[in-house]
Amino acid sequence: MNKKSIILAAILTSGISLAITQAAIANPNWHGKNRVPCQAQQIDTVTQKAQEKFLQETVELRKQMMEKRASMRAIMGADTPDAAQAAKVAGELFDLREKLRLKADEYGLAAPGMGQRGAFKGSPDCMTHGCSKGMRSKNF
Repeated sequence: MNKKSIILAAILTSGISLAITQAAIANPNWHGKNRVPCQAQQIDTVTQKAQEKFLQETVELRKQMMEKRASMRAIMGADTPDAAQAAKVAGELFDLREKLRLKADEYGLAAPGMGQRGAFKGSPDCMTHGCSKGMRSKNF
């Protein structure tokens, strides 16, 4: 390598290091120290109590879902996955999810993995940070 190439490589490396450092300083919460506003929501006591009751009443349902997911992973991880068995388990998993969603609706909550119903109301921070709203409630 000639001298110009070495100097150019040193300048590029320094520039990239400076840019990365500046980006880290500009957004210190980038690595999950703090969540973006749509994820760090605070909920009122009524919603919190509804969530606690929902979690208590759905322990068995959520356990069944985990068992079905494990079963599906085992089926799909086999050397020759059985399509009929996978379809059966997928249907059962769908039914369990639907039961969980209906139970969440009873409490005015979003089902886990389907967003936070009523919490964001279209917050611009959620839209720019890519927060999922999942199934929206009728009041959106």
